[in-house]
Amino acid sequence: VFASLTNDGPTLAEFLGASKVAFDDMCDRAPEGEVEIVPNCFRVIQHSNWKIFLENQLDALHPSVTHQSTGRAAHEVEKMIAVKAKKQKGGNAAPLSYHMLSAFATVTIDKWDAFQTLNYPNGHCILTGYMGLRPQDPDTLAYDKIMIQKYGQQRFEEIVGVNIHHVLIYPGLSVQSPLQQLRAVRPLGVDRTLTEIWHFRLKGAPEAIYRRSLAYYNLVNSPATLVNADDLENFWKCHQGLSSDGGDWVTFGRHLGRDIEKNGVVETAPNCGTSEAPMRNQMKAWAEYMRG
Repeated sequence: VFASLTNDGPTLAEFLGASKVAFDDMCDRAPEGEVEIVPNCFRVIQHSNWKIFLENQLDALHPSVTHQSTGRAAHEVEKMIAVKAKKQKGGNAAPLSYHMLSAFATVTIDKWDAFQTLNYPNGHCILTGYMGLRPQDPDTLAYDKIMIQKYGQQRFEEIVGVNIHHVLIYPGLSVQSPLQQLRAVRPLGVDRTLTEIWHFRLKGAPEAIYRRSLAYYNLVNSPATLVNADDLENFWKCHQGLSSDGGDWVTFGRHLGRDIEKNGVVETAPNCGTSEAPMRNQMKAWAEYMRG
């Protein structure tokens, strides 16, 4: 729910701007054009400032480093299953859930650099690029068939062709529309942040598609995952580091000077997907809020 406590100011559409694609994309992927919330959400209290969490969301440099150990372990099991399947001649490949974790090791930094961030007014940011979670398995093909029947081939191709990995709606939401995940950020104090991770079901989609996104929800975004544990430790360490006397400033200068600005939108240059442009964009919006 979005609300405004003032009588003037921008409309919701004006405030969201291009970032509303997060909601449009999620609903478009539902054969019935709607999604439903699947209760309940995961709640996590982070012992760090809320801005650190948001800075991490579109940081394309961190996944293959921070989550390397988790990704590598999953990839090793994937390879073992593949070898076993080959020996059995017709054995099953590793479940897609392994790929959800192994991608943290196999999608290397140079591949993340091939992604791009689009940085908009008000601190909103989009990380382009899809995660390759559209295999040609029977479940996906069944979903595709339903979507084509509902929307037609051309519109279907437009919908599944939306090139989005992650959308950050500053200062309070982080949305992964292709996987039907939304995080709401609720600061509790300067050093305590509550995040709520919500999951949605695509109305009219096969149950298997819901189960797939639910698996990602549990494997990657739940409080108990190794992935989340990696991030939480880093957030805490970053916050503790801010109290040190090692330096007066925190730099967000990665690929500074290579950004491309067009009509108020800052795009990262080709092969600079790991740029800290999203962090610079967030800090710009935060400074504007502080100035009133």
